[in-house]
Amino acid sequence: MPTSDACRAEIERLHDCFVAWFTGHATDDEFGAVADALHPAFEMVTPDGARRDRAAVLDSIRGGHGRTDPGSFDIDIRNVEVVHTVDDRATVRYEEWQETPDGTTGRVSTALLREAADAPGGLVWLDLHETWIER
Repeated sequence: MPTSDACRAEIERLHDCFVAWFTGHATDDEFGAVADALHPAFEMVTPDGARRDRAAVLDSIRGGHGRTDPGSFDIDIRNVEVVHTVDDRATVRYEEWQETPDGTTGRVSTALLREAADAPGGLVWLDLHETWIER
């Protein structure tokens, strides 16, 4: 059963990868740590309500390599809570706050994670749903 600490560590690990990728610090080889974290059947609902499969999510991320200057983009993960666990899965809710040159945006995210020994952080992402947080 995934622990709260393991879930938090995986969420922070993946978002650290995003920061490194979008600021151009990560290499193409390191992109594999993002791709390997998403289950082949992974789906995401964006904060705007669009539904994206794994391929679309990875294409979007890949296309954003180096899109922001180093130091001008950061992600802060807050209020991670495990909502439910069963067997090797956990439903986790957290806040994601992004700092960009255009300002700060927040979203509450609910993810379904499953233990997977071959995943970079020991957990694989099965599903993700994000909703904007109004400021």
